[in-house]
This record gives sequence, C-alpha cells and structure tokens, in this order.
Amino acid sequence: MTTTKNSRDEHDQMKMSQLAAASGLTVSTIKFYMSQGLLPRPRKAKPNVAFYDEAFLKRLLIIKKMRDEGLSVHSIKVILDKYAFSKVTEWEAFKKQAKKKDTRDLEEEERLATLSGEQRRTDAILEAAFQVFSVRGYHNATVDDIAQQAGVSKGTCYQYFSGKEEIFLATMDRTMDQLFAEAEATAAGMTNALARMGMQGLTFVSRFKELQFMFFGLYTEVLGGNERLKKKAGELFDKVAAFIARDIDLGIEQKLFRKVDPMNVGYTMLGIAQAVGNLSLTNDDFDAVDFFVGLMDFMQHGIMADNTPKPARKKK
Repeated sequence: MTTTKNSRDEHDQMKMSQLAAASGLTVSTIKFYMSQGLLPRPRKAKPNVAFYDEAFLKRLLIIKKMRDEGLSVHSIKVILDKYAFSKVTEWEAFKKQAKKKDTRDLEEEERLATLSGEQRRTDAILEAAFQVFSVRGYHNATVDDIAQQAGVSKGTCYQYFSGKEEIFLATMDRTMDQLFAEAEATAAGMTNALARMGMQGLTFVSRFKELQFMFFGLYTEVLGGNERLKKKAGELFDKVAAFIARDIDLGIEQKLFRKVDPMNVGYTMLGIAQAVGNLSLTNDDFDAVDFFVGLMDFMQHGIMADNTPKPARKKK
C-alpha cells in the first residue's frame, strides 16, 4: 500500500522530464500541445519550477491517443473544448457512441471522431487549406503554408494531393458542401418556399466574408486562363443555382411563384447573393435581414406597380 501511495504522490508532483517519461512524449511535443491550448496551465511552486499532476498526465495521454489516430491538433482542440475527457476510455466510448448515430445527426466533434485515420488527415489538410486560402488567396498560398497550418509535413500533403491546385479544388468542394448543409439546417422544418429561400440566403451572406478571398482567387485564376479552375467555377455556379432552384420549384408548386425557369432564377439569385455579400463587406451599416425582407417582397410581387383598383367606400 505504501508503494502505491508513493507512486501516486510522484505522479502528483511530476516535473517536465518525469511527465515526458511517463507519457512517452518528448518535452518539445508537450510544450507544443501546451502552446496550442490543448493542456491546462501547470501548477508552479516557483516562477521557474512547474509541477504536473495525474489529471494533467491523463489529459496528455488522451491527446497522444488522438494524435496516434490521425486527428489534427485543430480537430483535437475542437473536441476537447467541448468534451473534457478525463481518461482514454471516455474518448473510446465517445467514438463508439458517435459511430452508432446517423451521419446527418452528428455534431462536428462526433463527425471528427468517426473518421478513419486517412479521412482525418485529409480533413486536417483541407481545413488548413481553407484557412490559408482565406487569408492569402490562391495565388500567394503555398503547399508549405498549408502543411504548416495543418501540422503535417509537406510530404504528407503530397501523399493525398498532387499539388496546390488539387488542394484548392477539394477545399472548394468541401466548403460548398458544408455551406449547403448549413443552409439546409437553417431552413429545416420550414415548408413555405419563400421563407426557406430567405433563411438560406442569410446563411450564404453570413459566410461571405470567410469565403471572399477564396472566390476572388478563383476569379483571378479563371481570368488568367486556368481552364481547370474555370471548369470548377462553372460546376460550382451550377450546383448553387440547382440548390436554389429546388425552392423555386417548391414555390411554383405552392402557387407562390408563377411558372418560370427555376435554374434561370437560381442564377439570378446567386448574383444577388454575391452583391449582398459585397455590400456587407463595404458598408458597415448594411442590414442584411432588412435587405432580404425587401428581396422576398420583390420575389413575390416583382417590380411592377400595383395598379389593382381599390374598391370604393360605401357611403354611410
């Protein structure tokens, strides 16, 4: 019993070198995890002397397990910020429970837990690519930038993608799929086509600031003669227009709209959404909700004046 107590006391009073030995990780790796906010601050007996307890070690072992499974540092932080597991078995139980759920019902943390190691590495690269392209644009971004942001080697990026252009194409697909899912979730439960379009339109506009540099980079490359990205731009516009056209079809069926070409209206609405996004960037006082209320009125009544004769008042 005495040996067990002493062992516990040692773990409650570990210095960094002892923590590294107990976890099987290097001191530099542990300090990196601390710098990324994955670990709590240690207890300091003196300004330059820190001690680490059993709970700190268990948290570190969870992170080690997650990294061994291929989760990126960013993904680990997303999960642990919401689910503060105290031991590895809790993480294992969380994964098992998530895998039982329907994919559509998964929260982001659960989705990350259900991915295979290869899927996680790809996901980490594309998440990092989104951040890099959003800040630097397509032209100025490099595979080195993306690898550094993802916390992987440049060689790992090339294991999954042939180069920057393929990473960009995959990032665009992933980003648009996420945007469609978010827009659909926003309008979930709504049956009125006009209300659905308004809520989904607000979703697109709310994400525009995040997407602007990616799209500007896409336009620049298209204008520069990049045929592959030109084809991708066309595919994305078709996909967005088709997404909008579904609610146009529903509105026609509900007799809210007259019979029109849903795809043509979809392209028109896409153009309006881009204009709204631009306004939100350049005008600090721009009220997107108020704009969309007016837009929905326009969708119902068009630009024509209301010349319907008003009934005469009856004389008393």
